[in-house]
Amino acid sequence: MKTSTTQVRRHGEEKVDFRLGNVWNLVKATLREIFDESAYERFLLRTNAARSVASYRDYMRERDAAMAKKPRCC
Repeated sequence: MKTSTTQVRRHGEEKVDFRLGNVWNLVKATLREIFDESAYERFLLRTNAARSVASYRDYMRERDAAMAKKPRCC
């Protein structure tokens, strides 16, 4: 059975769209890690807290305390 050029072209476009979607998801996940959004989400899940100014303040206090405990080199 022969496939038409249109079918082949459409299938190829789907592969490209899928790959671009994967790349976009990777970029978004990377940016969320860089800007601490993912860490804040994990904090909310761990503490069963709702997203609010108070919970973000608690997150920042916990994060700052953890950073202060790390030894600095040089």
